[in-house]
Parts: sequence; C-alpha cells; structure tokens
Amino acid sequence: MTSVRLARTVDRGPVVATVAAAFARDPAWSFLCGDDYDRLAPQFAGALFDTRVGSGHVWVSDDLASVAMWDPPGKTPSSQSERLWQAYRAVAGEAAWRRLSEYEGAIDKVRPSTTYWYLGVLATHPDRHGQGLASSVIAPIFGRADSDGLACCLETSTARNRQFYGRRGFSEVTDIHVASGPPTWWLRRPPQPSS
Repeated sequence: MTSVRLARTVDRGPVVATVAAAFARDPAWSFLCGDDYDRLAPQFAGALFDTRVGSGHVWVSDDLASVAMWDPPGKTPSSQSERLWQAYRAVAGEAAWRRLSEYEGAIDKVRPSTTYWYLGVLATHPDRHGQGLASSVIAPIFGRADSDGLACCLETSTARNRQFYGRRGFSEVTDIHVASGPPTWWLRRPPQPSS
C-alpha cells in the first residue's frame, strides 16, 4: 500500500502541479477556468490548498503525486480563507469569478444540512493513474468518518469519476444544475459498517 501523510505548507508547489495536471481535461475545471486554464488552474489549485492545508485534513502520497483535500464537518469560512479567495478573484478576473460563484451557488442548492465530511479535491497526477494512490489518500478520512458515523460528500462532473466513487461507497447521487456549466452530480457516501 502507498504511504500517505498529512500535507505541509512546503508541499504546495508539487501539490498544485499535481492538481492542475489531474484536472486538465475535467469539465468543471474547464468551465471554471475558461480559456485561461494554464494560468488559472494553478491559481485555483493553490487557493484550494492554502485554505485547507492548515486544517490537518489534506492528505498526500509521499511523492505528492496524489492529494485529497477535505473540509471537516461543520467547517465555516474563516477570515483568512475569505482573504485567499479575494486574492484569487483579483488574479482570475470577474468573468472567472462569476463562473465560480455560479458553480458554488448550484452546489449550495443540493448541499445537505446534515453533518458530513466534504472531499473538495481528489487528484492524482495523470502519469500515476491506476496505482491505488487516490484510494490511499482518501482512506484516512473514510476511516474517521465511518468510526464517527458520518457521511462523506463531493461533487463531480465526469461519468468516469462517478464510477470510481461508486466503487468506494458513494451510492447516493443528486443532479446539480449549473446553468451554463457541465452536467454535475453531488455524491454521498453513507458511513460504512466496520468489518
């Protein structure tokens, strides 16, 4: 099994590179970044990393080829995360910010009111697909969620990802309607019984 650990601030550069490479053909990221993917994807990935790394819920493979970025149950935005997102807005521009706001607004309409772990990012570098890295970096929070009796949730915009997550217990699917964006689904993994 792959060795995993908590991410550190110094891991930012390689993690951002992994995420940007992993989502290069993702419909949601293409929608969010528009025609400026090469410039905006690293900025967006960096903001996602920066808002989560201090929480102790970002897991990486030792070689940083795979990362899982989680929000814990009940997380509320901090003033630091708001500053980070305003910095992203300044770099991305208003058109990209509107797309992100539209996407997040659509997700908010289906987001449950119950307590759950949110998997904000799961990325594996394309050169390392099929080696079990993604399963390894999500395992620590799956174990914690299961022992606490909590669900795990996420959204995805690809059928391939739906299949991947379905094999890992994400059995509940809700359509998300992003007006000008790609078909997207909210997935929920109920807590799994201990074996």
